[in-house]
Amino acid sequence: MLREQGDSQVIKPDSALRRAAVAPEQRLLYLVGRMPLGEGEPLDDAKALADLLWFTEYRPTMPELNQVRSEMTSEEFQRLLCVLELLSQYPVCPRDKAVRLQQLTRRFHSLLLGNKGPQPRGRYSPSKRWKLSDKTEAFRKALLPMQTRTYADSTGQHHGLSI
Repeated sequence: MLREQGDSQVIKPDSALRRAAVAPEQRLLYLVGRMPLGEGEPLDDAKALADLLWFTEYRPTMPELNQVRSEMTSEEFQRLLCVLELLSQYPVCPRDKAVRLQQLTRRFHSLLLGNKGPQPRGRYSPSKRWKLSDKTEAFRKALLPMQTRTYADSTGQHHGLSI
């Protein structure tokens, strides 16, 4: 598991991050959850995940998220789920993928934090919903260029803004 120790990250030898068989997508899920969303590297990892989810065929699965969960602290996993929930709400996310991500995050929210009814509608704070102190403003701002039709069309992939 990733653990902060001073200014450096320490990875336990048995961590899935150290295993050669970990897919790049799964590694990215670990990286997104490991540190609070702020500026710098955590934002770059989250933007890479947005690009992966919005503009490729990749879809996280329940077994894959359970594997990631087993290698992370509760807070790290909740952060990852918060990011997945946020990414599913943008119009650029293909509708079927957004629905699937929301189903997965709702299921994990129920398991981890208890069933608090349906996912809120309208404006709400996903970080508060996931009981995190992370601020998401910098993350949301970093995603702005990726949400344009021009950027989305330049990927050559189907996306939520496709006609």
